[in-house]
Amino acid sequence: MSSSASGPSTQPDQPMEVDEGVVCKQTGTSTTASSSAVQLHPLVIMSIADHATRCKINNRDFNYAMGVLLGKQSGRDIEITSSCDVCSDVVDGSWVLNRDYLVNRLDHLTQLAQSNCGSQAGDVVGWYAFGDMPAARHMVMHEQMSEIPVLLMFNHTQPEELALRTFEGTVDGSHSQSRKAFVEVPHVMKTSESERIGIDHAAGACVTGYSAVSDCLSSHEGAVSMLNGRVKVICDYLVEVIEGRLEPNPAVIKSISSLVSSLPLAKEHSKDFKTKTNQELLDVLLITTMSMLTKGIFTNQEVETKSKVFSKGLKSRSDLEYFSASLKASKI
Repeated sequence: MSSSASGPSTQPDQPMEVDEGVVCKQTGTSTTASSSAVQLHPLVIMSIADHATRCKINNRDFNYAMGVLLGKQSGRDIEITSSCDVCSDVVDGSWVLNRDYLVNRLDHLTQLAQSNCGSQAGDVVGWYAFGDMPAARHMVMHEQMSEIPVLLMFNHTQPEELALRTFEGTVDGSHSQSRKAFVEVPHVMKTSESERIGIDHAAGACVTGYSAVSDCLSSHEGAVSMLNGRVKVICDYLVEVIEGRLEPNPAVIKSISSLVSSLPLAKEHSKDFKTKTNQELLDVLLITTMSMLTKGIFTNQEVETKSKVFSKGLKSRSDLEYFSASLKASKI
């Protein structure tokens, strides 16, 4: 038996198994038409892409790499907001879900979400695997996942385009005996303002080392620092007046009192203030995480390219000189 967070070790670029028998087409009367509406957030795609990169670097078998999709479901509408990879085992050639690992991972995500913003991490609304079309083993795993609504297939062999397909479990009655099958359902991208800002920042910082978000944050940092300095001056003045080291100036005291009275009452709004502050902090951490993930993927791709050059060997001295010049130019 082999166990891993990404599946057993093997060559990463082996062909994916495809079984058209478990897929139903949405044509004719053989398949019950699906009306599910699936909404995907960019963070989900970045997380799955990072999982694929780690599988490739660690020579994991993509056929048995998987994860769960978190979000919320309202009727037939499903919104996927995040994802995480989970462990699976191969027992006597069968793909088996590691339920203990899944439960512990979901508990950790829930605790993290509650400590950061006081909310839930989301419900398990689906799971993902790698490949273009579902195979027989995906139906077996789908049944072990208690038949949660959505299966997302991510084709990692097409780096030039985003190859995502979403499927839903159904019952195919077109044969003499009914059988369980997958039917493809459409999906759309949905982004929040913080996600758009984070993706723009991550893309710009990764490619050029510069982004408009950095300038915006720098200006905000300067404004906050200036405000903090002025508030400190007022506090120091009041402390010295209270301790008797300075004579109170009625005009200044009146101005300070007017300024304080114009501010919202902190005690009445302390709960809302804390919630909004935690939410903004979570958005900032989300931007930073997406930037680090993008840079990590870009760096891993560079390391993989350079390692392939070494593995093939340098045939002549001119090749060595050219490679050394390239390393100096890239500042590695």
